[in-house]
Amino acid sequence: MDDPQFERQLAAWNTFIHEHEIAAHVPPAIAASWIRCWYRLSPYEHIQPKSLATNHLLMAQVASFDMMSFARPVMEDIYQFIERTQSALVLVNAACFVLDMLGDEEMLTQLSDALHITAGAQLAEPVTGTNAFALALSERIPMQVTGAEFFLQQYHHLAQAAAPIFDLSGKPLGALGVITLRQRYHPHALGMVLAGARAIEGQIQADRLLAEQNSQLAQLNAILSANSEGVIVWNSDFVLMHINEPAQKFLGLPAGALSGRHIREKIAYPAFIQEAVEQRRPLTDVEATLQVEGKPLRCILSLRFVEKTNGELEWIIAILRQEHDVRRLVQNQFGTQAVLTLDDIPGESPAIQSVRRFVRTAAPVKASIFIRGESGTGKNALASAIHNASNRREGPFLVFACSTVPNELLNRELLGYDESLSNHRPGGRPSKFELAHGGTLYFQDIDALPLEAQAILLNMLEMGIIQRLGSSLPIQVDVRVIASSSARIEKLVAQGSFRADLYYRLSTFEIALPPLRERLSDLPILVERILARLSRQLNRSFTLAPEVMVLFNKYPWPGNIRELEKVLARAAIQTGASELIGSMHLPEYILNPVNSLEQSIEIGAAQPLDEIEREAILNVARLCKGNTSEMARILGISRTTIWRKLKEFNIAADDFRARAGRN
Repeated sequence: MDDPQFERQLAAWNTFIHEHEIAAHVPPAIAASWIRCWYRLSPYEHIQPKSLATNHLLMAQVASFDMMSFARPVMEDIYQFIERTQSALVLVNAACFVLDMLGDEEMLTQLSDALHITAGAQLAEPVTGTNAFALALSERIPMQVTGAEFFLQQYHHLAQAAAPIFDLSGKPLGALGVITLRQRYHPHALGMVLAGARAIEGQIQADRLLAEQNSQLAQLNAILSANSEGVIVWNSDFVLMHINEPAQKFLGLPAGALSGRHIREKIAYPAFIQEAVEQRRPLTDVEATLQVEGKPLRCILSLRFVEKTNGELEWIIAILRQEHDVRRLVQNQFGTQAVLTLDDIPGESPAIQSVRRFVRTAAPVKASIFIRGESGTGKNALASAIHNASNRREGPFLVFACSTVPNELLNRELLGYDESLSNHRPGGRPSKFELAHGGTLYFQDIDALPLEAQAILLNMLEMGIIQRLGSSLPIQVDVRVIASSSARIEKLVAQGSFRADLYYRLSTFEIALPPLRERLSDLPILVERILARLSRQLNRSFTLAPEVMVLFNKYPWPGNIRELEKVLARAAIQTGASELIGSMHLPEYILNPVNSLEQSIEIGAAQPLDEIEREAILNVARLCKGNTSEMARILGISRTTIWRKLKEFNIAADDFRARAGRN
């Protein structure tokens, strides 16, 4: 005789079938399913579920292969506990087609022969009425259906429990359930299939995550391998985990000799890197000397850290670049400043033609060149032209202004320093010789170089090596040196303030630039070049009155070409709309020059070009109404220089703006 629970279920089922009323104790999901089935199925009819053809079943199983492969071991584990209980475990896909079954032979035979429930059968609600598998998928929660809760009478002797299986996005993949006889149904069956479904989900999610991680790792390895920079990765235990191909080539060690080993077994790094690792302080493009199997290897190093979610250190990533590659990049960006050629040294006088011939002879040779000449004769332009006429023209051209660097900083600027010398800039700083490697280093005003720095330069010229401050490692450099001076070096040598051996080294080739007063025949060409440049800067076409050139030829030009440029710039600003430079636009000392050269030089010394500069800046400030950007553009100098000159001459640009406003 059936139990009271079944009698109660059956009474509620009969009431619904005959009177279409729902008893209060019927679960809401069951009641809703009965109502849906009422319009589709006859409760007394013997239904045979639709079943997939063999090839279609195979396609469905292939589509759900991942879920099936993880579900089968779980089903086998569960079956060990329900074996010989006349039960069957069933796996369905999201469309409620049976993919796999496992259970007692007697139950499987009964389901197949009597109810046609086999692999490929569809247990969807419109086909088989109320059942746990269809409800679990539609309600998205674990469901059980027992006895008279089935809408179709043919299933009243059964009991089912099923739980849905979801993917990572929450989309249902299928359901795992158990089918047994009503009398053998255990209250814990629902919890059992729920645990099984969650185990399958966990396996699916773990597999997907692992696949994604493997894919990301493969992509990362591909990126690291394609990267031209060397990359080394080690974990918090300092075990090397990854080294890409550029790093292997750079270090001269195969990945097999490094991976899985403690990093210190093969690579030793400076103390400042160890300190950065301990403090988890990132480093960017610092110089470092690594010891690779006991051999020093200089490189440019960056350091990054990867932490776990709890803040623990997980990975240390070192990015290595070869020093000469970075040097070349720095040189390309900042070092190549030589833009002038011999065509920018105008003149047809015998003196200047002799200079050009000498440069063509000396430029291809590596030997040093010493340029003599008064201030303003164009020594800087000639040094640039020599570099561009040499076979080092593709290399860097660095200018070292000896007179502008304080003596206490000069050695650091010239030699650089290694990582052990400064804690503020770990990794050190390259020397000027290293930055000029493969090119030219131009020492401007070499007479201002202190004796100690002269010895450094002499050693480099003789041995071709330098040694940074704080380092014991010699660095080989290939640099051509050009030096210039306005002073009488022989007198400095006699006084002991300039080394004779250095002077002889520097003056392998010596070029003397003639002052402008000795090449007055070049004045028309020089004036034409300067006026053309001023015309481009001011967007006006300037011409010179005939009497002006007569005055220019009478003036001794103590400031040489630089003074000529300043005089013409001042005159061009004063012309106004006429664009014709006449004698009224020239300064008084041009109109009434002294007769003797010595007097003119003395007067030039007593009245320096600062006055000319100040007057030119005042005139430009009036013209531009205090606009410093426009002033800089007209004068062909930077805004920084304009601000410095305004401060030097105590000129307030705001005064000219205010006057413009009042006007």
